[in-house]
Amino acid sequence: GSRIMVTTKLEATRRLVRGSSASSSAARRAACRRFRVGSAGGCGVSGRPRPVAVRSSKVFEWENDTGEGTASDPSEVLSGLADKVKTEAPFLGLLTKLISPQGVSKGELTYQEFSRSLYENVTSQFHISCENLEKKYGETAGIRGCIYCLWLACFGTGVLKGAAMSQACGKLRQNEDLSYFIELFEYQKEEALDAQAKNGVESPRVTPEDRMRVAVDNLCSLMNVKEIDAETQTDFYEVVSACFPSSEPSTVKNVIATHKKESGSA
Repeated sequence: GSRIMVTTKLEATRRLVRGSSASSSAARRAACRRFRVGSAGGCGVSGRPRPVAVRSSKVFEWENDTGEGTASDPSEVLSGLADKVKTEAPFLGLLTKLISPQGVSKGELTYQEFSRSLYENVTSQFHISCENLEKKYGETAGIRGCIYCLWLACFGTGVLKGAAMSQACGKLRQNEDLSYFIELFEYQKEEALDAQAKNGVESPRVTPEDRMRVAVDNLCSLMNVKEIDAETQTDFYEVVSACFPSSEPSTVKNVIATHKKESGSA
């Protein structure tokens, strides 16, 4: 029973990941065409003009502080449950979550749900920057790899060690089996949460800036970057700020500019 469910989930994940490759590539090309029409610039890496950075009114749930002293209001928990009931498929998957020790956690998204949230809200510049990074650092540094780095940072910070997430991103560059690393993160996170619950340990307070730092570290590991050059800093900004649109642009830029890679990826 449980083995069949896990196998089915893994196969579905792999199909979605494989299927998203062609669609995301087409989306990036379409975004580039729209950008060329709408501005004097293009999709080139060097000398490309950038729009003025503006803070967005959009706020994702992972942009809020979490952890000790930030317990959700009961009405928010019920709201999150209602959202899950309306969107979770298949229903058996929701039932499994409801009877699990963790239950339904507000704001906890799968890789696919997280990807859709970004796709529905990002500008064409996000796609263009992912395209630039892919051209410069290889296929795994494209949009799916970038989203994976962001996903780990948003939902792993405060639960898993930053070094473990960074290492996973570095191994993704070498292995390129995204579906495997998606399953690995979900397993490692569940184990860590179980351990915290058994030991009565509360999750530490996590701020958006903490998640940004982990995201940048993950991106560096994915691309095997020790020092972030100016062009890559610009693309990192577009990628990270798309995930944290309500944060001040200066905050995102400062996190990237002051990032120090302690050691290169293996």
